[in-house]
Amino acid sequence: MRSLCVAVPRSRAEAVRQELLAAGLLRKGVAIAQEGGVVFLPVTAAPAGRETAEREFRESFAPIRSYKDVVRLPDGLRPLLPTSFDVVGDIAIVKLPHELAPHGAAIAEAILRANTSVHVVAADEGVKGELRVRQLRHLAGPDRTETVHREHGLTYAVDVARAYFSPRLGSERMRVAEQVRPGEVVVDMFAGVGPYAVLIAKRRQPRVVYAFDANPDAIEHLEENVRRNRVTGVTARLGDGPSLLAAIEPPDRIILDYPHEPEPAFRASVPRVRSGGVVHYYAILETAKVEDRERGIVATAKGLGRAARIEAGREVHGWSPAHKLFAFDIRVS
Repeated sequence: MRSLCVAVPRSRAEAVRQELLAAGLLRKGVAIAQEGGVVFLPVTAAPAGRETAEREFRESFAPIRSYKDVVRLPDGLRPLLPTSFDVVGDIAIVKLPHELAPHGAAIAEAILRANTSVHVVAADEGVKGELRVRQLRHLAGPDRTETVHREHGLTYAVDVARAYFSPRLGSERMRVAEQVRPGEVVVDMFAGVGPYAVLIAKRRQPRVVYAFDANPDAIEHLEENVRRNRVTGVTARLGDGPSLLAAIEPPDRIILDYPHEPEPAFRASVPRVRSGGVVHYYAILETAKVEDRERGIVATAKGLGRAARIEAGREVHGWSPAHKLFAFDIRVS
């Protein structure tokens, strides 16, 4: 394309470029040209005190840093755009406020443009039912929900519409795994597609990891993920976690990743965990209610004839404007 430009010696090019940029005269979308020792800086208008000329330039495009840079949306709605979204494999899952629902296709296309590794975009319409399955609405890309997610050097086959999986728990899964000692018996009460179980079995040398889930689709994917990562020592079982827990030897460690309603599973875990063992307890709470929940955890254990000590408590990530996901490491004796 043809553009007005300023010609400067190469030794002065950066200083002049900064000067033109500060003045708002450097032309965007056009590549700076160079011939010999002369640099040609494309401009939108003639700068005061500098000679200009016209010449041909190549078009250039700045990298897209966020889907917000390219989405087309009425200005009044832009403040409602989500600041982030989950990416599972090559599928982006975005939560949209109801005001943005009619613009879902435009937002999804912008996400695809801004993220070359994303091929499918779906709207998250909530986790529903006892099996914690996401309700999804297809927005862009191929109409599929199956993908392969990579985490900590391992790969997981996931169907985001058939079994719940959160990529935001990746660092939390590693934090828990690093506490497991060789020879432990570990129970993952709500194992899903197996990200805790596979990671622990692959990296920490437990005696066995029991992986329970009531969702047959989750168990199917878990067994596939055990095979694809060449893991031994994982025993997957379909059914109700507390009932299955009652039928195995006392475990050294129990993971309760069921944050919407963890109390029933915790009450089932306290009598079964080995003395000195650990329960990893997750709950969605208001920050002001954390201390109340900690007192309730200790009281529940006492009512079941055990002593509980909370060794660590941490905020994992935000959940909603008023609630966050918290993790508690509980030593039971």
